[in-house]
Amino acid sequence: MFTRRDADSAAIQKARFLFFERGEAPAWLPGPLIRSWQRCAELRVPPERPEGVEPMVQQEMRLAKERSDTLLKLATPELDAMGECLLDSPGLVLLTDADGLILERRGNTGFLRKAEDVSLRPGMNWSEGARGTNAIGTSLAERGLVGVWGYQHFCQAHSTLTCTAAPIVTPFGELAGVLDVSGDASLAPGYARGLVQMAVAQIEHRWFTLDLGGRRALSLHANPTLLGSWQEAILLFEDEVLMAANRVAITLLGLDWGSLGQLRFQHLFKGAMPGEITVPMKLRDGRELFARCTGVRQAPRAAAEPERRQPGPAGVYWDTAIRDQLKLAMRAVNADIPVLILGETGTGKEMFARALHASSRRSHKPLVVLNCAAIPEGLIESELFGYEDGAFTGARHRGSPGKIREADGGILFLDEIGDMPLSMQARLLRVLQNREVTPLGGKGSVVVDFVPVCATNRDLEAEVRAGRVRADLFYRLQHFCVHLPPLRERPEFSSLLDTVLRGSGADERRIRFSPEACQALHQYRWPGNFRELANLLRTLVALADDGACIQLADLPPEIRQSRPLPDQPCPAHPSGPGEPRAMDSTDQNDAQEPLRVITRHAVDQAIAAHGGNMSAAARSLGLHRSTLYRMLQR
Repeated sequence: MFTRRDADSAAIQKARFLFFERGEAPAWLPGPLIRSWQRCAELRVPPERPEGVEPMVQQEMRLAKERSDTLLKLATPELDAMGECLLDSPGLVLLTDADGLILERRGNTGFLRKAEDVSLRPGMNWSEGARGTNAIGTSLAERGLVGVWGYQHFCQAHSTLTCTAAPIVTPFGELAGVLDVSGDASLAPGYARGLVQMAVAQIEHRWFTLDLGGRRALSLHANPTLLGSWQEAILLFEDEVLMAANRVAITLLGLDWGSLGQLRFQHLFKGAMPGEITVPMKLRDGRELFARCTGVRQAPRAAAEPERRQPGPAGVYWDTAIRDQLKLAMRAVNADIPVLILGETGTGKEMFARALHASSRRSHKPLVVLNCAAIPEGLIESELFGYEDGAFTGARHRGSPGKIREADGGILFLDEIGDMPLSMQARLLRVLQNREVTPLGGKGSVVVDFVPVCATNRDLEAEVRAGRVRADLFYRLQHFCVHLPPLRERPEFSSLLDTVLRGSGADERRIRFSPEACQALHQYRWPGNFRELANLLRTLVALADDGACIQLADLPPEIRQSRPLPDQPCPAHPSGPGEPRAMDSTDQNDAQEPLRVITRHAVDQAIAAHGGNMSAAARSLGLHRSTLYRMLQR
């Protein structure tokens, strides 16, 4: 009798013939499967049997387990429980790290010999590059649940297996590892799908039992009896800013991992944050759920990075076009292609870089930030390339690795790249070409693996023509360019203004703007873009009384006196005959002077409120500490 399984097997064999013999991509194959086959073909994985790879030696394996210590502790209960479930079936449950390296396995001892024959054992790497299409490697590449049965595996040697795997994601959206069930191909395809999904959800939920860093954990579910279970949505807030979430919450609220650090409580919910008693709560879209806060706990530690700053406000206001650019930039970074972010000051270039890091496959590695314009020319070389002990007078004892080595495995974000000295540009170019860095005073080079993401508000092509930027460095960095539009060119200003106001606390204090004030805000050109808008509204709201209506007279003079924008503004280019003249640098400096007075008042208040603690004052203003110091110097 010809069964459904026989039909599926015949269809897969036909698909393999079309793909491997004719180079065609069969339309009836699932998207993740055909994409994986195409990736493996590009990686030149042998379709018969993967090339022999030796397992890790004991010392390497010990270090790998130490790096995934938290994952192992949180996943062990599920490994043990699933291992018990699989004792009577020909299968194993496997736990890997974020690179596809098998760390642990449990299950049917009778299946172990077959598993050994295909290297399903701790110490073996099952990424797509090492093993071709398989549930572990493909779920890492696709960042989702994947089932691979029989000859769906890229390598025929694995056709005796059926595998189901799902990635495990930390509360910060970082890949921690993969949970996989692999068994004999005689088992039904996807037979362990529900088991894997439930186990991964439980592991991700257990992550929130760790120290939560003084942050408030908000639990949500449509059924109040399921609060506290692995099916609940959990969000972590710090000063009402969303800092972490589980995948259930991301799906429930229609968010993405790039939203972390950018949205406030008021952007998501109506009303105030609840206490420890379960209460109904409405989302901004009108849905009603049950919610409760489970108290203030310490934060689950994200992957270590030399500097983790709270994002500012700009990313909150990204529209679909900018989010589409983020998705394309993520693909570029995942392919180790440099990204160049272009935009005026205040358009959110650094926020874009942080969201790019969080959504890329390098999210579990460091994001290292260096502002080329904020470091004196005499220090930028040692900051970037590092130095050995005694390399120069005043050098730190034992030296410094430098930003490039700190970014190994992750992303190096070079802000204001157009301000880097020419001598440093030459050295950086050599690092990008050779992927090796030599510290000051060092005798040898160190191999580094990082993706450069750069940003500037300058016209780099003009800088190249003027001789201030090396042409070879420019062409090395501009493989993929992102253009962030200025605020005056964004058509949805009304909705943006409403979002910024909610973020500034105006809703809670019942503060509103008069129609004349709103009109003036619409007409202003905003040379400082989102940063200027957010800082001004935050200052106005902070100085207003509860329930007040901010009038036109309360706005700075340059905004009160602003003229309506032209129908087709083109501020980045010279105006033609008869067109309104674009504001030049002198106009901008004159117009911003009253705003600086207001800003300085807000800065003074913040410093006084935090007892002179500059870091705390900077955080309360949504600024970085170095930015606050530069403002005070000006």
